[in-house]
Amino acid sequence: MSALGLRRPRVLACCGGMVIVSGLERMTFETLRVLSQRGAGIHCVLNSWGHARILPLVEAVAASLSEGRYRVPFDRHTRNPLHWARLAWDIAVTSLALLRDAWRFRPSHVLVPELAVVLRNAPALALLRATGVRVIFRLDNAPVPGPFYGRLWRRAVNPLVDRFVANSRFTLEALLAHGIAPAKASLIYNCPPGRTQQPAAPAVRDDGRVIYIGQVIPGKGLDLLLEAIGLLSARGHDVRLDVVGEIGGWEPPAWRGYQERVLARARRPDLDGHVRFLGEREDVSALLSGAGVHCCPSRPALRESFGVVIVEAKEAGVPSVVCASGALPELVSHGVDGWVCGADTPEALAEGLGYFLEDPGRARKAGAAARASLERFSRERFAFAWWNLIREST
Repeated sequence: MSALGLRRPRVLACCGGMVIVSGLERMTFETLRVLSQRGAGIHCVLNSWGHARILPLVEAVAASLSEGRYRVPFDRHTRNPLHWARLAWDIAVTSLALLRDAWRFRPSHVLVPELAVVLRNAPALALLRATGVRVIFRLDNAPVPGPFYGRLWRRAVNPLVDRFVANSRFTLEALLAHGIAPAKASLIYNCPPGRTQQPAAPAVRDDGRVIYIGQVIPGKGLDLLLEAIGLLSARGHDVRLDVVGEIGGWEPPAWRGYQERVLARARRPDLDGHVRFLGEREDVSALLSGAGVHCCPSRPALRESFGVVIVEAKEAGVPSVVCASGALPELVSHGVDGWVCGADTPEALAEGLGYFLEDPGRARKAGAAARASLERFSRERFAFAWWNLIREST
């Protein structure tokens, strides 16, 4: 299993925690895509029970595939010994499967995309590192603050990882705050992800259309945006909202009823006819190109580690109105290529959206600035940085 002597990078990606396709999943496979295009071999490990949506991403990077267990969830608060016994068995089985896959695939690197995946594969990762395989942790979520997580990252995660790769300065600073050595950490900004459906021709821009793209969960703030659209409509703006994201599916118990409340709010008289729910879509580029303003109203408590849809909006030449959640202010220059709201309230969102809606020329100028700012998030820069990181550690 040793990586010594291998000339062609071979990356084994632990993707067992992936069920839906959101920013983390897209950017993990964007990383694998650029490595595959440059000649790296790719093998993906998915979970054995809910990976139907992930399979097309695996196929797109021409990767081989196997399955891991990934069944018992982590719950630091439970004291049920049966749960911990089941989890220990799950970790053992998952790690043995990873070692089996590594023996067959002979990786030079293992790529892990989230904390739970590292912990679930901890025994295998420790052994693989000992045999010369490099473990790369791609952080798409910023580490949670607090003493417990600080100890977890320093004592349990750090010994299993050769290189941490953060997707934003916000994520990097959260990692370093837990005592990870700066010499083990890198920053590679995300790029616009490849999507399976691209527009045949540029869409006709509707200056009065606002677009939201993301999960319909409380932390993403769609409820705040709906209230802001209601305020703008009451003030006489001819404003419409497109909501792109799955709605009507399974909800975690803590969020149950949120989607129905969102739908009910959109049916009220002040918003009736102003909101379209488009579901999950892959033609995001066309939808963005047809909008006047993009909005990402994530609440600060969500601690957005990047915001992939913002760079997709930049690529389409559309300004973004955002709340100051995590790395979002890092991506948007206030008043230049977008707007960073001073609070996560409908009034603050309405102010930012109104700034662009009331002057289409201003919005188009900001959109041009957004497209010009895309250079630090370009695919070329992303691919160069990842390929160099992998090649230098092979």
